[in-house]
Amino acid sequence: MAVLAVALPHSVNDALRVLGQSCSSENSGFGDSQRLAVVKRSRGVKVGRKSQSCSARFPSSSVAISRRPVFENRKILRRRSLTSIGRDIPSTRVPTREYFRGAARNKEASTADESKAADSGPSLEEMLTPPTSMGLSSDTRMFTITVHGVITDNDSRRLESQLQGIDGIVQFWVGPLKVGGLRGGSVSVQIEIESRVTLRQVAQDIQDLDSSLLVLPFKSNTWLWRGHKINYAVAGCGEPIILVHGFGGNVGHFARLVSYLAEEHRVYAVDLLGFGASEKPLEANYGPELWGEQIQDFANEFADEGAVLVGNSIGSLTVLAAAAMMGDEAVRGVVLLNCAGAMNRKGLAQDGVLLRIISPIFVAVEYLLQKPDIAKFLFNRFRSKENVKKILTDQAYRNTDAVTDQLVDILHHPSTEPGALEVFVKVFTGEPGPRPEALMPKIKAPLLLLWGDKDRWTPANGPVANYFRRLGDERGNVYVETLPDVGHCPHDDRPELAAERMFSFIGSLEAQKN
Repeated sequence: MAVLAVALPHSVNDALRVLGQSCSSENSGFGDSQRLAVVKRSRGVKVGRKSQSCSARFPSSSVAISRRPVFENRKILRRRSLTSIGRDIPSTRVPTREYFRGAARNKEASTADESKAADSGPSLEEMLTPPTSMGLSSDTRMFTITVHGVITDNDSRRLESQLQGIDGIVQFWVGPLKVGGLRGGSVSVQIEIESRVTLRQVAQDIQDLDSSLLVLPFKSNTWLWRGHKINYAVAGCGEPIILVHGFGGNVGHFARLVSYLAEEHRVYAVDLLGFGASEKPLEANYGPELWGEQIQDFANEFADEGAVLVGNSIGSLTVLAAAAMMGDEAVRGVVLLNCAGAMNRKGLAQDGVLLRIISPIFVAVEYLLQKPDIAKFLFNRFRSKENVKKILTDQAYRNTDAVTDQLVDILHHPSTEPGALEVFVKVFTGEPGPRPEALMPKIKAPLLLLWGDKDRWTPANGPVANYFRRLGDERGNVYVETLPDVGHCPHDDRPELAAERMFSFIGSLEAQKN
């Protein structure tokens, strides 16, 4: 990863050469490829988007160095956002009351001293001034969230005003308005929050400001894969976790789980090719093998130190396919959430008498989907907001309070994009892909299977779950746990339960590594 050039005298450059540290823009909020140069008092280690030690909480012993000329007034440096230094982007930094109290405690000694510093340029000692004197507390953390439903400049200004009243936010930076997408427009907001509050709490408080908003606790980015734009989300710092959604899902479906995991980990969620905000090419052969290759390449690009792969439903098949390709060193562990037996009906014939009895119905539906006009009619009925909410409430979820208008919008919006119908037909009628029984012999990494005991689509006592239970008896690193009163989507139905089990599992992996 390239580090921004710093305009410094040669002697200072030599002194700082071993102290350089780059900070990932994925966690800093704005820009997909830019980096900040950070100088630490102790020996620095260069870290980028693949780093396992990136930190959303900037250490008190570091200070950002601008790529602006060395004679820039130190007072100006202190007024500028840490994440905006060296960036020519339109953004708004709004200090809150907590910020001003901290700034008062760190007030400059005198105007005369500042003028002198401006004439001679900042010394190396001044550059190493802790960021607390820049208004950044050592007892805070930094996150970037996305707020949808911000369509006009007036909406953005209203949001800025509302954010100042949110408990625990020390200061924040509002990025430029992005038109389109969920609810017509969005902004990225980088927030510095006190350690006494959680990302989940702050995100919910912002969501409660206005029902027209849709708050996601991560920043979205674009990655080019085989010529196609892939949408992915990132939040937090630490050992990487990669989340993969199920059929009809997208990165937003993991929002509630991300708000827990990002407190301790660098969390990625990926829109599979054909879903979410990723491109939907008509020529693609959609299935777990293709998506597994996508996740393998994503992990190589963003988490080559080794990642924990997490998948829900068909996403579980995808992470199993990826893990089978990636090898033991690249996969630290696998977490499956209500694993599907196959991508569609063709691969489920062996899973019980009932499925064999109703199989002719699915065959008839597959035939009808080959007729474009009928396929469009069925797809529009299937994807309507009313139907999405009914399916979630009546079948997929036990915690119906989690089925909000925001969730319905998250799942419905991608279906309105060009190519969504064709992907739906291909997935429903295509080849089923490999089953878990065919993939698991190729995977040696520890595996945790979480299964909602009230899942009506893939029952907790069904063939797939029972296969993993038998495997757990044979192998010492396969664990199966049933979650009480949870449906098909544990990550959103009861994210606190899923996160608790995942933290315990990942903690055991780290203990084994050490």
